[in-house]
Amino acid sequence: MLSYVVSRAGQALVVLCIVVVLAFAAVQKMPGDALLVALEATGNVADTRGLEQVRKAYGIDGTAIEQFWRWLSKFVRGDWGLSMGTGQEVLDMFLQRAPVTLELFFGGLIWALLVGVPVGMVAAFKRGSKLDTFLSGVSLTGVALPPTFEALALIYLLSVLLRILPVAGYVPFTVDAWENVLSMLLPTFVIGSHLAGVLARYVRASLLEVLGQDFIRTARSKGLSETQILFRHAIRPSMIPIVTVLGFTFGGMLAGSFIVEVIFALPGIGRMAVDAIFAKDFPVIQAVLVVASVNVLMVNFLVDIAYAALDPRIRLR
Repeated sequence: MLSYVVSRAGQALVVLCIVVVLAFAAVQKMPGDALLVALEATGNVADTRGLEQVRKAYGIDGTAIEQFWRWLSKFVRGDWGLSMGTGQEVLDMFLQRAPVTLELFFGGLIWALLVGVPVGMVAAFKRGSKLDTFLSGVSLTGVALPPTFEALALIYLLSVLLRILPVAGYVPFTVDAWENVLSMLLPTFVIGSHLAGVLARYVRASLLEVLGQDFIRTARSKGLSETQILFRHAIRPSMIPIVTVLGFTFGGMLAGSFIVEVIFALPGIGRMAVDAIFAKDFPVIQAVLVVASVNVLMVNFLVDIAYAALDPRIRLR
């Protein structure tokens, strides 16, 4: 098991190095001059000498290789640079906004697990019934519905017409717990509904495959109830495809959070990234790309470890 973990960790480290280089190169190739945009936004005008001094202060002078090593050496030490738009430390901006994005992620994951897994299980046990057809249609709708349309439709229905939930905005949990729950219900549901639909379909397909195996028929012949068969024999073999879905859709949830945070005016990392892209705020964009890539790699690494834990044959390959 240890050799398997070390091997996967080494592969993830190689991919991370490649991603860091590509993230820096992609930002450098963006059209326009971020420094000039920032100066124009604040109404300041600088001569050539002044521009060079400011470029040096932001660490964007010299060749691309010099800039890369300067940025990377500071980044790994926790110095993520200054935002060209606000002048704040980029790391401080992340730390301020990370709780909002984490709450959105975990809230969406809770919605997905609470809805997707039970729906998939019921559909598998009621295969071919009207209930199975209905639940399959609901899960397919969750997969196909665009987050933007779903968010706007729910806002119009629940916030504008029924006035049950707030239209947008964010209230920290430490300020008002109940208002925090109300403000996050719609965003977490929107970001979790797609994953719930995917989970439901995979849970149904995986359970149907496992329930057709010989060892399940043997368990039934011994007089075990369907509940005992499900929790004692069927769940663990059917978990590998489900773990795969959770890992693959994490990147989709990350991209979806950008849209959801903008629509619901949530002060999270996704909205910060969108603002930085429009403002050509290079330090913020680079930090977002690296952090997002690290998160995806970590999730994929944990998925690989979960594979080995669920099926010992995988770590022997």
